[in-house]
Amino acid sequence: MDELNLLARSLPDAPPPSAEVVEKARARLSAAQHGPVRPGRTDRRGLAWGWTLGAAAATVAVIMAVATLVSNVTAAPAPVLVPAGGNDALLRLADQVAKLPDEGGDYWRRPLLNNGLIRVRAGGETFNVLSSSRIDLWQPRDPRDPVQVEQWELSVRPATPADERAWRAAGSPVTVQRVCTPGTRAGDCTEVRLRSKPSGCVYTRAAEPGGVLGDRRLGELTLADLAALPGDAGQLREKLRTFWKTRQDSQSKDSFEEFLSTSSALLELPVRPSVRAAALRLLAGLPTTNVRGSITDPLGRPGIAVTFVKSEGFFAEFGTDQVAERYTTILDPRTGTVLAHSSIAAESVEGLAKGTFMHYQAWAPEAGWTSERPERPRGCRLSDRPLP
Repeated sequence: MDELNLLARSLPDAPPPSAEVVEKARARLSAAQHGPVRPGRTDRRGLAWGWTLGAAAATVAVIMAVATLVSNVTAAPAPVLVPAGGNDALLRLADQVAKLPDEGGDYWRRPLLNNGLIRVRAGGETFNVLSSSRIDLWQPRDPRDPVQVEQWELSVRPATPADERAWRAAGSPVTVQRVCTPGTRAGDCTEVRLRSKPSGCVYTRAAEPGGVLGDRRLGELTLADLAALPGDAGQLREKLRTFWKTRQDSQSKDSFEEFLSTSSALLELPVRPSVRAAALRLLAGLPTTNVRGSITDPLGRPGIAVTFVKSEGFFAEFGTDQVAERYTTILDPRTGTVLAHSSIAAESVEGLAKGTFMHYQAWAPEAGWTSERPERPRGCRLSDRPLP
């Protein structure tokens, strides 16, 4: 009998992440992607990778999961160097994107695959497991329709064939011990339970007042607001200035130049191709933007590796070590949309090769506009509060 199948039948459903865990992840991702970075190996917990749906905790979010398991975390191929003036690659991409037709559909669907490596120990063996989950958002074009989001915990299983061999040599245990750096509190270094099938499904379904999107990086916007954005880079820049002034009045103290890098969020939102092209042209001219070259994303898709803010100088704990990591956004070379956000090991440590995807959030291939209506998921628990 295959032990992975045995795990699926023997393990109880795992609960979704706690509100505290989600909030800490949101804060870490915000610091990594939009906040100032102080290089160094101190206070590395505050620089660890996390994922978020923007500011979805402030909205009624709905989480939908599909029981597809993602591929193993592997080493990222070395980027192909681009010619001098590499940011021109974004200008060429913008010219291509601007020619794409507008998309139609009643719902904008955003399925996200979240994955991360964990160093563990069992039966005298030390190896890596890959923790995978899926979040599926259905945003209706008609604000009177309900937003639906669904979340599944997909699996926790050995990350590679070599890790699976080590796990079997350890006796194929159901529970393994996380390996942590010296001095880590016992409560933060918990056991990890393996599972090979989706579990822990939770969802919410409700109309969002005013149709405001959960992603609030650019402000409280609706699909109608996004549809009205200009397809000219200069005009888009001035529209972003109005968003920045609104944020200045409420919370953010970033300069307008710092805020402009946030316009990369438009590459993840349901905007017209002409608006996406304008955003690419605007981003290409920012000093914080750096096109690193061609890359294959964690799901095996060709992409363009680019950073829009400082992406190096971060360190994360991995097993008993701390490892330098580099954050990269991977763009679709046809549409200019985001394929994945990833944390890649910038050096090798025990159990982790340089260039390996440590953590990533990838958009599943079915992302985009659709006329298919979401169905209430079977076997899922309805949540009475917003989900991350």
